[in-house]
Amino acid sequence: LQSDVQLIKAGDKVGASEATLLNMLNISPFTFGLHILQVYDNGSIYSPDVLDITEDDLRKRFLEGVRNVASVCLQIGYPTVASIPHSIVNGYKRVLAIAVETNYSFPLADKVKAFLADPSAFVTAAPVAAAAAPAAAAKEEKKQESEEEEEDDDMGFGLFD
Repeated sequence: LQSDVQLIKAGDKVGASEATLLNMLNISPFTFGLHILQVYDNGSIYSPDVLDITEDDLRKRFLEGVRNVASVCLQIGYPTVASIPHSIVNGYKRVLAIAVETNYSFPLADKVKAFLADPSAFVTAAPVAAAAAPAAAAKEEKKQESEEEEEDDDMGFGLFD
């Protein structure tokens, strides 16, 4: 080939000789595509947007499936990679509960027993403003309780007085 020659333009029909020449150059002159207007599935009609599936959609669906498998396996007691961490945590909670109710003790159970014996010892120092807010709320609550008591003194018998 000595010079560039334009055989066909976009949108033009390809003749037999042009198709043969393009085929010899391993160029496929045809593209096929569909313009989807509606999707029909099992008696339901959907818009074509349902076919636009992204990687995030696939990831969400996959994780939802893993959660469902883990949940079912956890409930029936069948160990899987997804359910074993939850089984271990649940077993540890049961061991702690038994240790709290009995005299059996181990270092982590001692921490739980100490917390249950005196939860205030584990409270961190809160700001003064945060401590003042509940005190003010308690005062308002006491006022409301005293007003309710005054209203209920006659037990509803003074309705027509």
